[in-house]
Amino acid sequence: MLSNRPSRRESAVRNKVVVVTGASRGIGRAVANRFAREGAAIALVARNEDLLNSLANEIRGAGGTGAVFPCDIGHAGDVKSMIGQVGETLGPVDVLVNNAAIFLLHSIADTTVDEWEEVMRTNVLGTFLCCRAVLPSMMRRKMGRIVNISSTAGRRGYPEQGVYCASKHALNGFSKVLALEAQPHNIRVHVVSPGGVLTDLSAGLRESRGNVDESEWMTAEEVADAVYYVASQDGAAFTDELSLRRFVSEPWR
Repeated sequence: MLSNRPSRRESAVRNKVVVVTGASRGIGRAVANRFAREGAAIALVARNEDLLNSLANEIRGAGGTGAVFPCDIGHAGDVKSMIGQVGETLGPVDVLVNNAAIFLLHSIADTTVDEWEEVMRTNVLGTFLCCRAVLPSMMRRKMGRIVNISSTAGRRGYPEQGVYCASKHALNGFSKVLALEAQPHNIRVHVVSPGGVLTDLSAGLRESRGNVDESEWMTAEEVADAVYYVASQDGAAFTDELSLRRFVSEPWR
């Protein structure tokens, strides 16, 4: 359930329209709940409509605003239509959180072309398509926030995560250029790069590693707090990229 306790930054997103991709579970679900608690209207985007409806009911039951927009963000026509429907239903997009991602645990030698394309289509192309779809409105209004969820895999290389690492390195490069192009239009672009997070996405990785100390892994809610923090910044001081780890884990990795 969502807490009714107001936060100190409540006014930053109250009545704003926030699109969250990959909202059906994990980090995306936690981000949607976090922004809903702050009074934002949430556009819930993912492929699994049943899970989205469950989340929307949870948000509405706590007094928030959540609307469901099933979409495969790897297809340009679907994304264009989805953003149009969000505008008609909730209003122009103020904040876009690009969270949808596919994680693949395969060696490079064992990775198929289809697997490569599937990961890149969601993790990279999907982010590009969503950004491209919201930029015209944000540019006209001279306002907007885009938060791209990356990973420590976007800075390092991990065995059996070749495609995922490549997708997150690509996302980081894309985000840097997007930030340069968007800044003259008063659009802020942030990257949030968490380490290990306890979600369904990472379940296979944790299982493959055997004895994992889960106290060193973050919760989705902790990542959501960081996403909200960067998206609600109003001052001249600005966070380009926020790298996250659990305090008990090894620093500067």
